[in-house]
Amino acid sequence: FFQMTNEPLISVIISCYNAEKYVEESVRSIIHQTYDNLEIIVINDCSTDKTGSILKNLAKEDSRINYIENIENLKLPRTLNKGIGLAKGEYIARMDADDIAISNRIEKQMNFLYSNPDIDLIGSNVQSIDSQGKKLHYRSYMPLTHEAITNGLYWKSTLMHPSILAKKSFFKDLDGYNIIPYAEDYDLWIRGFLTGKKFHNLEDVLLLYRSHDKQMTDNRFNEKHAKQIRGFLLEYLIKYNKPMFLFGIFVQTRIAYSIIHKTASLRQRFKG
Repeated sequence: FFQMTNEPLISVIISCYNAEKYVEESVRSIIHQTYDNLEIIVINDCSTDKTGSILKNLAKEDSRINYIENIENLKLPRTLNKGIGLAKGEYIARMDADDIAISNRIEKQMNFLYSNPDIDLIGSNVQSIDSQGKKLHYRSYMPLTHEAITNGLYWKSTLMHPSILAKKSFFKDLDGYNIIPYAEDYDLWIRGFLTGKKFHNLEDVLLLYRSHDKQMTDNRFNEKHAKQIRGFLLEYLIKYNKPMFLFGIFVQTRIAYSIIHKTASLRQRFKG
């Protein structure tokens, strides 16, 4: 089905920072994909644990791995932009250093993109797992169609960042990620939507998403992150005259956060 070429068709970019517990399993889940015309760009973002030595050993084992070390801690958005600049593939896939890709993830996503050339970026659903790899109760149900995805973008991210695969042109046309820690993906999806890029999510769970103890217990409102998101939503509201972003701005406030969590808590109580 796929035409093999001398150049890798897909570049998988994995930013790695102090991920010694999980990074080998994560990278191996890409190594063992059913679709293998890949290059795997692993970037060690100044880890202080054994992440670097683990990645070097994996690179010796598989020639498709391009191991890179940052000379300073660039954080995720800058590291991903660096990886995009180095990528040789026509397509770019994202992967986090602690998640696990289902073995046919890339094949399923590429089959869809080949059959639907108007789609620029495709994501999937994810199943949450704990630090031991055991399944948790959370399984995403993301909107599937472009219309449903973009309707939701006015107030939340409707694509799971580590699950996406996109045309390289998607990133190049948008000049990559803006430097917005913890929301660089949401900002990129919105810029793509506002400039006419097309999205889709597969219904399948194609990624096991690692939820750490800290993530599961720390549900407090983060004003710093919310302020960043309110900032770019306001910018796009004004620039593109999209009043729907007002709702998204409200969602990123302490009062909305409180209402949403109280409603969810009541719903859970009535279920019980």
